[in-house]
Amino acid sequence: MAHVKLLERPTKLARVTYLVDAVVGRGGINRRDDVLLVQFFLNALWGTKPDKQTVFGGNGPAPRIDGDCGPETINAITVFQRWYWQLPAQGGFADGRVEPLPLGRMFGPLRDMPYTIVGLNANYGSEFGSDRHALLSKEPNFPNELKPKLFVAN
Repeated sequence: MAHVKLLERPTKLARVTYLVDAVVGRGGINRRDDVLLVQFFLNALWGTKPDKQTVFGGNGPAPRIDGDCGPETINAITVFQRWYWQLPAQGGFADGRVEPLPLGRMFGPLRDMPYTIVGLNANYGSEFGSDRHALLSKEPNFPNELKPKLFVAN
């Protein structure tokens, strides 16, 4: 179940982090609530950067927030990973998966890159501010069915 966790050391970008409990994307468990959270982040960040060379997801409409992890969502995750990890459009390793964050880890063991869920949280906080990030459930397009499921864990 998607959840929110207070950060022990808040930053200017975030005081909390929103996490998934199971893999979302290619070959993942794709629990509906986890998928909705990832889709919300992808939708909110789609096309927000002003520099056309670095616009995340610059072509086409923003991914839907429907709880179904189909090709559109997997593609959006891959596009985000390539943009976030600064990978070439062809090649590089973008797996189309948002993994749960292991306790005490921010960087993946294989590529030593931040986990995708960390990137989604950090970029939302950077783009919209830590206050809006902390109150994500107040956003107009935040999925209603997620609001009662989010809880704060230490």
